[in-house]
Amino acid sequence: KKENNKKKKEDYMYTTIYNGNVKLKDTEGKYIFWDIDGTLAPFRFNDHVCDPLGTHHAMSVKEIEEGIFLYREPSKHMQRVVRECKAKEQFILGHCHEPKEISDKHLWVDKYYPQIKKRFFIDDEVSKAGVILDYCKEQKIDLSDVIFIDDSHAIIKEAEKKGIKAYHISSFLDWFE
Repeated sequence: KKENNKKKKEDYMYTTIYNGNVKLKDTEGKYIFWDIDGTLAPFRFNDHVCDPLGTHHAMSVKEIEEGIFLYREPSKHMQRVVRECKAKEQFILGHCHEPKEISDKHLWVDKYYPQIKKRFFIDDEVSKAGVILDYCKEQKIDLSDVIFIDDSHAIIKEAEKKGIKAYHISSFLDWFE
């Protein structure tokens, strides 16, 4: 029985060495779904990463009403990646909680990532992987042509388990090297 366990472990070993970095060749001609908070925009608001009032998201309702998201500076690095990646099509896929947050994020994307026209702003209860799968099925897009980038390990793992090639944003740190 120990020999069977050893064989299974060996079968799982990878023979290809992969350094984890995404390069232009990995994105060219792909349908790319970008998360917004923590990926294209920094994830820190008024010097906090969770609502001090205890709600389930980073920004308080008061901060959202005051337009806090519009004060985000985009990642210059990611602006360049998005501009130069040669994707077939790019999408924003982000969780939102309030109508004002959605409208502000549309304005923000228009200003900093104007080339991304299709946007999915969804409630936290909605699976990002599910949105991607539904869209690809509807549009007859092969999942082998899809890439999803997020900063949440749980969300990335769910996507991978459902057959979507997913990357953590950190995979883009060495894009230009």
